[in-house]
Amino acid sequence: MRFVAPLLAVALFASFATPASASGGGSSAPAQAPATRQERLTSAETYLPMPTLSAGVLQRNDNQGTIVVDMGLDIPDADLRHRALLNAPRIRDALRTALSSYSSTYYRVRTAPDPTELTRHMQLAVNRVLGGPGARVLLANIIYQRPQRQ
Repeated sequence: MRFVAPLLAVALFASFATPASASGGGSSAPAQAPATRQERLTSAETYLPMPTLSAGVLQRNDNQGTIVVDMGLDIPDADLRHRALLNAPRIRDALRTALSSYSSTYYRVRTAPDPTELTRHMQLAVNRVLGGPGARVLLANIIYQRPQRQ
């Protein structure tokens, strides 16, 4: 019973304080919506971010790690950018296939991934889906993660 009175006082104070701050009386700073992934990377309208892609490095019938890639496409032509948005699932599939091919065929374990070779594979995949050049593959991050052995 001794704890009920202070707890009730705190709850009453909190209930009166909340509507005042919610109505905008307390702070003069406008509330901002969280930035989208594209806004965090660039403000360019021509940039189309892609989801983070990953592929396993399989060599000698064993998992040797994972390659993770953050990337996007720079598409200056508005019509081509619209077509890329409509074909986004096909583009993502082609990029995953290109990354998987690179990680299992071209990548050598315990070496740094080659961004030039990886970009070439992904650029060919995007060009194939969109029917020609016009979109440029931009890699933001390439990470190779070794598996944890016990």
